[in-house]
Amino acid sequence: MLNRLYKLRDKVKIFLQKQKQDKLYETFREEDFQLSLAYLVDFFEAINNLNLKLQGRNTNIIAHSDVIRDFTEKIHLWKRKVQVGNFSSFSHLNELLSEKRNIQQYDVTKEVLSHLHSLAEEFMHYFPNVSMENSLWTLMQSPFNTDVELLRESLQEEAIDLKCDSSAKRDFETMKLEEFWVKYLSMYPKVGKEALRLILPFSSTYLCEAEFSALVVLKTKQRNRLDVENDLRCALSSFNPRISDLVRKKQQHPSH
Repeated sequence: MLNRLYKLRDKVKIFLQKQKQDKLYETFREEDFQLSLAYLVDFFEAINNLNLKLQGRNTNIIAHSDVIRDFTEKIHLWKRKVQVGNFSSFSHLNELLSEKRNIQQYDVTKEVLSHLHSLAEEFMHYFPNVSMENSLWTLMQSPFNTDVELLRESLQEEAIDLKCDSSAKRDFETMKLEEFWVKYLSMYPKVGKEALRLILPFSSTYLCEAEFSALVVLKTKQRNRLDVENDLRCALSSFNPRISDLVRKKQQHPSH
């Protein structure tokens, strides 16, 4: 929406003028407003890309932690670049500043830095840094490169057994992380339990939102008394129903 508004800003000014919206027109044509709008276009584009990376069914807390850590690192990079007057990370704002060379860049820098600083603090508040140096995280992500001596004593011997299991190492290179730990849970219950305890928690509300969207489609005003449990299960399942097999197993009832 902001991107569309920014691209049509000249036409919006004409529209406001024709509609005699003098106050809005004057505000919209101010350079400070134009710069703020350009910055917000770039900022929300980055936020939307982040949001897309946090969605999806087949994901886990490790992948989401990497995405969040990646974005926070970018925020710090943006701050360092803006401090020296480099706005190349914000394409629309950088383009507008290049067109309007008489603008006091100090004011723009101050406003952007203030916002990025607040943004970094909010991310640290809502997404506390999980140390990737934690031995259990290392065990979960890369069990064959783990320093066993950093683990709890109750896990060390079993972790050595796993590290020396060549077939497990081959499976780790080809299987998904969750599938690997589920397969070897029975063989290495102590380390497997610790790994799955970190992997299994839901890392986003994506599945809840998908279920709500499916419910809205199924339970309409005309079908408000519908028991949606079975229909919802079919709508959300990742398995494709084998309709031909189901039909074949049903007994036919020819007419008499």
